[in-house]
Amino acid sequence: MTLMKTNSRNLSHILSLTIVVAVALWMASGLLGNDPEASAITATETASAEDAIQQVRVQQFDATEVAREVVVSGRTEPNRMVEVRAETDGTVISINAERGAIVAAGAPLLTLDIRDRNARLAEAAALVAQRELEYKATQNLRGQQFTTEVQIADVNARLESAKATHEKIKLEIRNTVISAPFDGVVQERSVEIGDFVRIGDTVLELVDLDPLIISGEVNEREISELIAGGGGIANLSNGSQLTGTIRYLAPVADTSTRSFNVELAVPNPDNTIRAGLTSDIHLYADVIKVHTLSAGLLSLADDGTIGVKIVDNQDTVRFYPVEIAGTSTEGTQVTGLPDSIRLITVGQGFVTEGQKVNPVTVSSPESAASYERAD
Repeated sequence: MTLMKTNSRNLSHILSLTIVVAVALWMASGLLGNDPEASAITATETASAEDAIQQVRVQQFDATEVAREVVVSGRTEPNRMVEVRAETDGTVISINAERGAIVAAGAPLLTLDIRDRNARLAEAAALVAQRELEYKATQNLRGQQFTTEVQIADVNARLESAKATHEKIKLEIRNTVISAPFDGVVQERSVEIGDFVRIGDTVLELVDLDPLIISGEVNEREISELIAGGGGIANLSNGSQLTGTIRYLAPVADTSTRSFNVELAVPNPDNTIRAGLTSDIHLYADVIKVHTLSAGLLSLADDGTIGVKIVDNQDTVRFYPVEIAGTSTEGTQVTGLPDSIRLITVGQGFVTEGQKVNPVTVSSPESAASYERAD
């Protein structure tokens, strides 16, 4: 009876020890081994951390050089317009150019009668010959000491006066033919055959249309961007397009409009383009680097600044203010960006400057849109 109690007590001790060892081994295996459930929890947490980084679509954009344009309204004007006036008196005896006629420099426009000028010219020539003989005789007397310096000077003065009268009459005869001072077109004629004109009377108006001038007004900001000698294009109201050179920039603004006059000179060798036509003038300013973007890619900062959001080399969002330089058929041209950028094309509204993102590069806005639909 005593033996059975002793064996039973020993068996209980052994069983208890076995359970303690098993629990210890199980706990040790949990600390040292790979718990599948714990691994699953860790993986889930890691995935959640990765999902916290916003994914955006980006596209590579490179700057291009373009000439800045200043667009103004203008009008065509003649290069110059003069009133041709008579330089001597006389009656109009012939007219060689009608209104609208194209004339070359030096071409006769009209002729006045000679009147008595030929007779006066012969008289003046004879007087010059007489004064020359008198001067020579006085010079001979001087060698014989029969004259004085005063007498010699008086004879010489009379000779020079005769020569001047002779030249004056010859000039009057030349002025009876009124010639074109430059190549141009006759705009108006004020006289007819038989009219008597006096010195200073206007006989006709002559305009020079080559080069043709296209004049416009630019504001104080635009005038600083232009240079004399720069290029430009004019689109006329009749559909013509002309290419020319900036020849004049006003140094002083108009007091009433505070704008500056600018003139574009364009070739018009056949005088086919008339003055007085309205035109849009595209003036080329300095060459700048621009990025051509869709207007929908522009962002607005909290302070109202217009800019774009890009991703830098560390995949961090950066906001760059931009200035709109112009437009083209491809989009809006902006300045103020690095030469090469990764522009956020999808998701720019959900990220802020300094935020870390997961950029996905696409080749075009169209591919970005299809990528978005595929997601």
